[in-house]
Amino acid sequence: MQAILSREEKGRMIAEQPNAIMKQGDRFFKVASQSKDRMYDVTRKENGGWLCTCPDFEFRSVASGHGDLLRCKHIIACQIREQLREKVRENVVIKPIEVTACIFCQSTSLKKFGIRHNKYGDIQRFLCAECKKTFSVNLGFERMKHSPQGITTAMQLYFSGESLRNTARSLRLIGV
Repeated sequence: MQAILSREEKGRMIAEQPNAIMKQGDRFFKVASQSKDRMYDVTRKENGGWLCTCPDFEFRSVASGHGDLLRCKHIIACQIREQLREKVRENVVIKPIEVTACIFCQSTSLKKFGIRHNKYGDIQRFLCAECKKTFSVNLGFERMKHSPQGITTAMQLYFSGESLRNTARSLRLIGV
C-alpha cells in the first residue's frame, strides 16, 4: 500500500526536481505537473497571495471562497524555491582579492612591478623580493571569450531563474 503524502511533501518533491519550476518574471512561474505531462501557471499576487491554474487549487478555491488562503503543491514548491533563493542571496559575499604572499615561495616581501595590460582591463603585477619572480593574480577568467562582467552577469541572471533566452536578450542589451 502506498503512503499518502501531504501537499507540503509533494511541493517539496516538485521543488527538488531539476527544471520543474521555471521563473517567467518577478511574480510568474511555470510549474511541472507530477502526474501529467503539462505545466501549470503559478502567480504571486501584489498583496502576497498566490494563484495556480491546477484543478486542485481552482476547485478548492471556488468551493471554499478563500483562494488566497489555500495552497496547492505547486504554490508550495514555488514558495520553497523562493525561500531558497533568498538564503543564497544572503550568503553571497564577494571579497576583493588581496595579495599578501608570493604564489611561488609564500614570502610576504612583495613589491608592485608594473601593470599587465589585458583585453578587459589592467592587472597589477608583483615582484617577490625573495625569489625574484614576477606574477599577477589569477582572477579566474583566464582564456575566457567574454569579459568578466559579461560572464558574471550571465551566471547571475541564469541562477536567479531567468530562462536562457531572457539571459541572452539581457546580455545583448548590455553589449556582450
